Amino acid sequence: MFSGKKAMFTSCGLAMDTAYIDGTKMEAEANRYRFVWKLTRWHENLDGKTRSLLVQMGFGDDLPAEGLLPSLLVARETEKKAAGLAGEGKERAGMLDSLTGYLLKILEYEEKEKNCGPYWNSYYKTDHDATAMCLKQDYYSGLGSSMHAAYSAQFITSHGFIVTYLVSQDRSDMYVFARTVDAFHSMYGMHPKRICVDSGYGCTENWRYCHDHGIKGFIKYNSWAGERSGRNPAIYELEEDGTITCLGGRKGYITQIPSRHPKRKGAVFYRVDGCKGCAFMPYCRRFMNERTGSFKIFEVSPEYQRYKQEARDMLLSVEGIEMSVNRNIQAEGSFGGLKQDMAYTRLRRTSLEKASLEIMLTCLGFNIRKYLRFIVKQTGFKEWKAPE
Repeated sequence: MFSGKKAMFTSCGLAMDTAYIDGTKMEAEANRYRFVWKLTRWHENLDGKTRSLLVQMGFGDDLPAEGLLPSLLVARETEKKAAGLAGEGKERAGMLDSLTGYLLKILEYEEKEKNCGPYWNSYYKTDHDATAMCLKQDYYSGLGSSMHAAYSAQFITSHGFIVTYLVSQDRSDMYVFARTVDAFHSMYGMHPKRICVDSGYGCTENWRYCHDHGIKGFIKYNSWAGERSGRNPAIYELEEDGTITCLGGRKGYITQIPSRHPKRKGAVFYRVDGCKGCAFMPYCRRFMNERTGSFKIFEVSPEYQRYKQEARDMLLSVEGIEMSVNRNIQAEGSFGGLKQDMAYTRLRRTSLEKASLEIMLTCLGFNIRKYLRFIVKQTGFKEWKAPE
């Protein structure tokens, strides 16, 4: 499959030096018993009724003393004794009808318990590898109120082709970035020169990964949208000399607070004095209990802040704007083609291995269709370029 992708890129005269990553949650093949707790007590009660009826009918001599009666044993007893009850009175025939009803209910409970598995206490999913996740259609109904058994699918696209995929059990895209790029490297023996992702991947580990592997990472962060639009500008800037500069232009220096420790690993405290009369005080202290004061303490993670400022400058460059626009076109477009145009919103196979195989075949069909469109219609592979 991977050699086929290389052949497609060679035939089209394309290179895999630029990659766009995005992820989506695919609902697993969960069974129809959602959020129904295991009915062990009901099965035990039914087992007691079944034993009592069999003893009443005179068939309880050979029954095991412990454990739930399996449906196969009850079926054999029912079949074996049904012929002997022929011609008996209505009461005996009614007992046989009740036993048949019990048997059907035992079969139902055994099926549900098999679907649930030995290590789960609910029928939430038949696919034991899947993870409970909120899908996009649940965002407007309240996060956490509608959970589905699902997998996380990560795609790396380049020139519109899905060149790498990764199916995982992680709810967050942030923690699968490195594994997804490693999958690309294992397939093609190289790393992309440039990668663009959305704010769901913005963290120190992912920026560090790109830096260590020589990748130009256009990685957004959580506060990117507010800083870009100006609605929520950054309240301080880390300078090269190790100090910070707040929105009011005042310098902040590292300080020690004996009664407090930083909440984040590697973080330090900075103190900025002269806050009285600052025009930015209402905004700068909007989340603090004390809205006024002569100084402010900032908790800063220097490594994270440096990577964040570098990413901001890259994203605001012409190259960064082009990468962001093309990521929306290609990465989001591949999911739109699969999930909306092809109505592929749910996995049909269970287990992580089979779900990965299904995603692989789906991506292969997607790429072949795009390649054939290029050959027949000569559509080309144009990327958006910023105007002069």
